[in-house]
Amino acid sequence: MKNSLSSLRMFAADLLVFSSILSGAWCQSGLKVSYPKTLNSTSGSCLLIPCLFNISKERENILESSPVVTWRRASLWILYDTVNFTNAHRQKEPVVKVLGDLRKKNCTSVLRNLSSQHSDRYFFRIQTTTFNTTETTAVNINVSDSLAEPDVTVPVLREGEEVNLTCTAPAPCPSQPPNVNWAPALGGDVTQRTQMNADGTQSVSAILKFIPSFHHHELKVNCVSIHPLHRDDRPLLSHKTVILSVEYPPKKTWISVSGSVWLGNNVTLTCQSNANPPAIHRWFLKRAGVEEELNVSHVFSFTAAQNNTGQYICEAHNRYGAMNSTNQQITVPGISFTGFLSILAVVLLLIFALLIIYRRYKEPVRSNGNSPIPHH
Repeated sequence: MKNSLSSLRMFAADLLVFSSILSGAWCQSGLKVSYPKTLNSTSGSCLLIPCLFNISKERENILESSPVVTWRRASLWILYDTVNFTNAHRQKEPVVKVLGDLRKKNCTSVLRNLSSQHSDRYFFRIQTTTFNTTETTAVNINVSDSLAEPDVTVPVLREGEEVNLTCTAPAPCPSQPPNVNWAPALGGDVTQRTQMNADGTQSVSAILKFIPSFHHHELKVNCVSIHPLHRDDRPLLSHKTVILSVEYPPKKTWISVSGSVWLGNNVTLTCQSNANPPAIHRWFLKRAGVEEELNVSHVFSFTAAQNNTGQYICEAHNRYGAMNSTNQQITVPGISFTGFLSILAVVLLLIFALLIIYRRYKEPVRSNGNSPIPHH
């Protein structure tokens, strides 16, 4: 119910605004103003509104008569030009200053002393003592108590190739630009620059130039935007974290073995490597100085037979390079583990029997208690 009432009030306010604008422009020449559809700023800061306009030739003479530019809020439209719009109320409104040269049809303005309560739709209005006209399209202004998150551009990172990481934060108030930086700087150089955007707004970029290595892979890097404003005695800041993905050739390749190497047992060799993108693995078996390619896979499994004896090599490769593992010697005995246990059991029994015989042979003969003790 509350949402319905709110929507109804907004519709009524829009109807009042547009009827007022159209009635005022009915007998006047048209006005066409160009500015961004939406602008964002921070509470306590200012906001630059890039603005250019055109007016019919028969009305261009007003530009020489010191016209006044105002930016009227949609939500307060009914109060403008009435006694209810008191000086006290005006003092709560943003301070407006026109920076552009109106004679050159430049209406660029700056709003100062902004707060979140000033979020609204604003209409451009130009007037003299004898003439006034208002643009029918509003600019949506959003004033937040927090900073907008910076935008980060990260190209493809390849080991050894110099790249630029770019972090950009909006600068809605050119007199109070944010300080944008990277942390950590990865041993590179950071350059800051202010640029004009296509819509006339400004932004500040921090460009980190560095040479990636595989040590940077999966490293977290922060872009931090610090505004000169303060909140609770702390600088107002915003940040964005990116996790780097560096492409590099295999740096380490090794083989792990699972399963006991006995005749008839299942043995699995696993090739592991440190590479990005992940490596493709090829298996080789070296016997008597001759290498034989076995398979292309991450793992290689076999049922142990004597012809599996030899040196196993794994090659890891991606589009940046290749690396071989150290040779893994596999020697398959000519007997199964079960047969080995049977022989071991027989040997242990023989040893046990020999020990018993040995102990009996070495045991001294005990004398009879009734035998006389010899005298010397």
